Amino acid sequence: MYGQLVKTVTSDGLELAGFFSKGRSDVAIFHSHGTSGDFYTHEFVETEGNALVKKGYSFLTANNRGHDAYADIRKHEGGKVSWISGGGGFERFEDCLFDIKAWLDFLQKQGIKKVILQGHSLSQKGLYYQNIKKDKRVVGQIHLSPQNDAGIMYYSFGKVKYEETNRKIEIMVKEGRGNELLEKELSPVSCLTSAHMYYGYLTEKGKGTLTPYHNPSSPNWKAISQVKEPMLVVFGSEDVYMKPSVDVAVKLLKQKTKQTPDTSVILIKGATHSYLGYEKQLSRIILKWIISHYKI
Repeated sequence: MYGQLVKTVTSDGLELAGFFSKGRSDVAIFHSHGTSGDFYTHEFVETEGNALVKKGYSFLTANNRGHDAYADIRKHEGGKVSWISGGGGFERFEDCLFDIKAWLDFLQKQGIKKVILQGHSLSQKGLYYQNIKKDKRVVGQIHLSPQNDAGIMYYSFGKVKYEETNRKIEIMVKEGRGNELLEKELSPVSCLTSAHMYYGYLTEKGKGTLTPYHNPSSPNWKAISQVKEPMLVVFGSEDVYMKPSVDVAVKLLKQKTKQTPDTSVILIKGATHSYLGYEKQLSRIILKWIISHYKI
């Protein structure tokens, strides 16, 4: 993919890396990776980026502070640079506000005036950011396989143990023990999970539990029900991480977004959570939706 490696520094001093492809228009798609991911691993990212740039759109795929399971991250403070321990295992969900703003500021400096926030799996970060900030630079949202990690824990543990665990994690965070790593059974990914990470989007009240498919009556659905920008949501029919099922997730998403002005929910038959082998089909869907809403 044509472009260049780029960096930005958040307002709280963390240095993040990404890859930027400049198109001929002032419209950009900003892709944010999922839990403990990165900006380059998934093949669909490069496939999509190439397709978008050929049509004249700019494309940014970038790390947030939750990249990789554990990561040493450069921190800028007082004119000096040091290292801090970060990564997906230690991230606080709400810190995505710092990361997304930093990348939006970067894009603005490149002459970009309109940004479509795109997220994969933990796409609720973009949803949360716009629900809180209502940033006028954001003109659309794309959610690819929007996950519900709290639901994974709910169906894994059962209601009683799930609620007991939530209370335990909340106490740990309130006691200032948020960076403590938890036992393996409390992690939905390969790395051990800190209390901060678990509290953010694996508990019922988590700020990142914004698509709680296991709980249709949750007040957290409010965020996606109040989206003002055009929104595209894509699922793969063979996504094994969607609990209780992809069909339930699709049905609930359509129900909860009935009042939003412009939402499209699309199911790709045969595709998995990461769209392996379906990268071109996913890219065509995204490109068609973008062209129909943001002509250049």
